[in-house]
Amino acid sequence: MTEPISLVADIGGTNARFALRRGGAVGVEHMKTLSARDFPDISAAIRAYLAEVGAQPVEACFAVACPARHDFIEFTNSPWRFSRGETALAFGWRRFVTINDFEALALGVPHAQPTSLQMVRKGIADPAGARAVLGPGTGLGVSGLVCDGHGGWIALAGEGGHVGFAPQDAFEVDLLRHLQARFGRVSCERLLSGEGLVNIYEFALLRAGKESERPTPAVITARGIEVGDPIAAEALQRFCAILGSCAGDLALILGSTGGVYIGGGIVPRLLSLLPRTQFEERFANKGRLSSLLSDMPIYVILDNTLALLGAAATLSQGEA
Repeated sequence: MTEPISLVADIGGTNARFALRRGGAVGVEHMKTLSARDFPDISAAIRAYLAEVGAQPVEACFAVACPARHDFIEFTNSPWRFSRGETALAFGWRRFVTINDFEALALGVPHAQPTSLQMVRKGIADPAGARAVLGPGTGLGVSGLVCDGHGGWIALAGEGGHVGFAPQDAFEVDLLRHLQARFGRVSCERLLSGEGLVNIYEFALLRAGKESERPTPAVITARGIEVGDPIAAEALQRFCAILGSCAGDLALILGSTGGVYIGGGIVPRLLSLLPRTQFEERFANKGRLSSLLSDMPIYVILDNTLALLGAAATLSQGEA
């Protein structure tokens, strides 16, 4: 008997990663990354992928970069939108589950291989302790992982990237005011994302008396690391410091004795820079409760398939 095939996907604001799951396995195969801008809607991307791999899945689980609980899925940082029910009907799927992308990433963490993670802060992880998961990319994803008491894990679904930004020094107070003039309320995602890095860089230019400019995050990163441009370097330093503060806040909220895991598309590119920033200092500086974070390890996720593994794990849970 042929094993049933499931389609799993990790859909962000920039890219859509697809893969297949066979039978009841958590592992995936035939992973392919498509650029969202190359397709008018998600259905076109699905058809292109399935045509290339020649598969007819019977069910699907998509990790999506937005709230995922309702039938109508509308992405926060992408024009794509779809009805879960209509999509399942169009492709003939007997089951179609959607979960938040960082909920899926969190569920993938227990399946990570040692080579999938880079430790950037040494510590002692409690194997059964809660784990904090966050990551800047097109947006700022946030989740957590807690032990279910029976050897499994429960991922926390939410939109923690949209909590309010808390400045820690005079530069950040002025940055907050600058962004308030543009956006009104300022969330952490306004600083910790691709556009967030651009926002920080533009403000640093204006603060230095230079003309406003909004290059791409990749250009800012290259200027700061490879060219040595002082304002781009300052923006990257500030980005890492704010990330440290945000990660430490999440660690306090969750009591993440199991460690902190940072994903997303930006931080892996900053691994060489991270130790030379205030990232770790800002992570640990929590005033009267700093001791709670003293032994907490931090890992950067290098494997971009973990959210797909989390989606496959979600299907497995539904089959139990």
